[in-house]
Amino acid sequence: MNVEDLTVVVPRKEQATVDDDAVDVWPLVEAALDKIDADPTTRDAARAAVETSDGCVVLANYLNSEAKRVHKMDYRFKVPLVVLAAEMAREDNGADSIYDPDEGAIYFETDDAQYSFHVFKDWTVDWENVADEVLEGYPWSGVENQTWALDQLLRYLDFGDYLI
Repeated sequence: MNVEDLTVVVPRKEQATVDDDAVDVWPLVEAALDKIDADPTTRDAARAAVETSDGCVVLANYLNSEAKRVHKMDYRFKVPLVVLAAEMAREDNGADSIYDPDEGAIYFETDDAQYSFHVFKDWTVDWENVADEVLEGYPWSGVENQTWALDQLLRYLDFGDYLI
């Protein structure tokens, strides 16, 4: 898979925008990686992660966690990467997506963890159309997984016989 060719059309609420063009995902991820000054290994892991739905979720979680340490994070990656994760999950079953309109968040359940993305500021996106399920009062476990975000991302690297 060539990650430079990954595009997504972000579903928009009716009359929220006239732009239905496909968005190139990788350049936006790359801009965020540049903003956090990611090292080559982290970039390789991001490139590998974006090939699967659960990897997109883990990558979005990692970039969100890194935003706390940089000034003025480039968040343009967030919506396209989350939408891509939900779309890919319908094919690879790597994650389940749930939108909670009361909380203004989209949640992903992978085999390993739950992930939360607050999307209330992205009001033009039709999150109900993005997610597999809409559930008011989603039972979020509240487990903080951003502490281990880099470790989770590095799992997508292939080190051959070496374990990380």
